[in-house]
Amino acid sequence: MKRRDFLTLAASTVVLPALGPAGSAFAQSKPESLALMTWGGLWGNGMAEHVDAPFAEKTGVKIIQDRGSSPVERITKLKISLDNQVFDLVQLHDGIVPLAEAQGVLEDLDPNSPNLPFLAAVPDRFKRQGWVAMIYSALGIVYNPELVKTPPTSFADLWNEDYRGQIVLPEITHSIGPYMIPIGAMAAGKDAKDTEAGFDMLAKMNDLEPIWAKDTDSIMSALVNGEAAVGLLYKSQTFTVLNQGGNVEWVFPKEGAISYLSGTGIAKNTKNKELAEQYINATLDPSTQGWVANVFNYGGTHPDTLATLPVELQQRVQFSDAETARIIDLDHQFISANRGDWTDRWNRVIAGG
Repeated sequence: MKRRDFLTLAASTVVLPALGPAGSAFAQSKPESLALMTWGGLWGNGMAEHVDAPFAEKTGVKIIQDRGSSPVERITKLKISLDNQVFDLVQLHDGIVPLAEAQGVLEDLDPNSPNLPFLAAVPDRFKRQGWVAMIYSALGIVYNPELVKTPPTSFADLWNEDYRGQIVLPEITHSIGPYMIPIGAMAAGKDAKDTEAGFDMLAKMNDLEPIWAKDTDSIMSALVNGEAAVGLLYKSQTFTVLNQGGNVEWVFPKEGAISYLSGTGIAKNTKNKELAEQYINATLDPSTQGWVANVFNYGGTHPDTLATLPVELQQRVQFSDAETARIIDLDHQFISANRGDWTDRWNRVIAGG
């Protein structure tokens, strides 16, 4: 298992120069809109307000969000549209990017494109060939100190009988749902890639009658309303729960917290590549990228973003040197290659088959 030296920073085409050089963009006709597949809820609303609206104001091109698809379904939609692509942009978390790459549904990001001036400064650890992260955080344990007698200190503690019926976890279709398998393996004292150990622990967890959540908003809601006393959550979103009136504390697990990145790629065969590039550039702009810290307490991936934040937010999005050394970078290629089999097996386990 690799451990990343995680950062401690905490359809288209004419664009105005305010978003970066447009160059050949003027050679194409101007579309009315770009189609972006992303998440709904708080994230989609935040993107609409802080990225999409300013982008539309500067370019005259609206962003139409498709919020109805899971990350895997987004990749499928891109795949079946390759001959006549109807989408322009897609947002994915790092764990699903290998699947998108294997399916050939992302355009390569050109580091020399005049439409992507902010891309070069983003550290390589946050970039893939056809995708670039705009946020980062780490996945750990969250609990309600009023409802939990013995606070968890490790992933293994999640299998405590005391948490029966009171633990909220991501289901397999959630962005981090497959992480339950390596988490289970590590909780059993095995290597994160020990699939058998992971599924054995999944079956034991299912016996504890957890709350399986389809998205992060559902996880946070269960923690806010007291339906759940403990769960898995990114450090960043612990503050969202607190802001919504929940009483929670975040724990950096003994086994190590799991890195989490989320970002944007350009749909393969988009008819509006230049403007799609400029949209991605807008997600990386350090002068505006700080909105993810203000709204979600995520760290922005452009190195200059941290300095734009007040000290309190800088502290929220950063990790100590000791924590940074223990952040786990899961093998996403391995997880992606096994996603289909894991999904089938997961459904059998949860159904009791």
